[in-house]
Amino acid sequence: MISQRLRQLRLARGMTLSDLAQATNHIVTRQAISKYEHGHAQPSPTVLQRLAQALGVRPTDLLDGANIRVDVVAYRKRASLGKRQSEHLAALAEEALRERVRLQRLIGDTRVLDVPLQEYPVKNLDDVESAATALRNRWDLGSAPIANLTDVLEDHGLHVIELATIDGFDGVAVIARDEHGHPLAAAVIAQRSDDGARWRMNLAHELAHLVLQPQDNLDEEKAAFRFAAAFLAPAHDLRAFIGERRHHLHLDELLLMKHHFGMSIQALLYRMQTLDIISPSLFRKWMIEFGERGWRMAEPEPLPHEEPLWLRRATLHALAEELIDPAEAQRLLGDEVATGVAQAVFAETVIPETIPETIQAEDVPESHYPPPPPAHTVPCRQLLRLPQAERHAILAAQAANALDLYQSVADSVNEVATSEHK
Repeated sequence: MISQRLRQLRLARGMTLSDLAQATNHIVTRQAISKYEHGHAQPSPTVLQRLAQALGVRPTDLLDGANIRVDVVAYRKRASLGKRQSEHLAALAEEALRERVRLQRLIGDTRVLDVPLQEYPVKNLDDVESAATALRNRWDLGSAPIANLTDVLEDHGLHVIELATIDGFDGVAVIARDEHGHPLAAAVIAQRSDDGARWRMNLAHELAHLVLQPQDNLDEEKAAFRFAAAFLAPAHDLRAFIGERRHHLHLDELLLMKHHFGMSIQALLYRMQTLDIISPSLFRKWMIEFGERGWRMAEPEPLPHEEPLWLRRATLHALAEELIDPAEAQRLLGDEVATGVAQAVFAETVIPETIPETIQAEDVPESHYPPPPPAHTVPCRQLLRLPQAERHAILAAQAANALDLYQSVADSVNEVATSEHK
């Protein structure tokens, strides 16, 4: 329904009713927009067009999605966020998944969502450990560290979405369902971090919210954190790496563990305490040490960020097949990526493999045209690498050299046309 889409898009853009009315140049009032959102009135085609322009979408986007319901499974935020900010973040997450569902349908993506949505009932934290092991077995991950968690999630049909939002947002898990309640897609969404270890932990945490079904008043956040730690660092593998019981730890050991398991040192220390590999007192000692060194928020040796790839691939697919236009590709991928796409398309168009390596006059039969004057020729690829001023100078010189040739072509064409009319 347009009421739901209008409200969802407005919140996703972080706009109030007054903001949206102003963005339409007051062709419609905030009171009227409120009526549209509550289903008490319907906008005219003209108003619908202006609302779509103000929201940066097509008019059909306000009508699309009536058969899609997006459920927010879990939403982690800090208490400092107000209601409006929370609604904005939730709407952003919903819109991000809706866009991907639309893109899936557009390109005919037939991949299967291989995620057991809320299929693991857990009553205690030991059940959570078993659930993490069960999912690793289902995905044939074994017990070894996961080299790239983002790739693993995308390979099993999950959308991994990065939201650059306000401080205070950690992550959210969402599921898109059809009108019958069947899942169409699911996503784990997280805030980008300067340390890839935190990004991985956030993704694993949101994955937990998708697959776990907490029971008997089990704390969902504690269960999700335990799942994430067990999924990234299985108990058997962790003990094999660091030992069954440790009384002292060296910082270099902890750094090696961070790179091996792809987890923050603090999360690993907590994991070791949970498994009784280290004592609570040793854990507290290291937490104090990290606090004194200023490492609680920025650990040493941050890991590289894992980049989600599905959206890029799907957008380029749709662009190549002319299912979307460059403007939409730019909106989906961002200015920098879209510019790169445009340059790549230009390069393929201007320099196909079948054209000669040099820019020169086209061969012309001597019986019709005089031979072109000698001109400085430059390989195409070399020409494109030159500064703009030098490219223009070379092309201008070649144009001047070829002036007589083009004039001859024009004269010959005129002669043919004149003789036919006679």
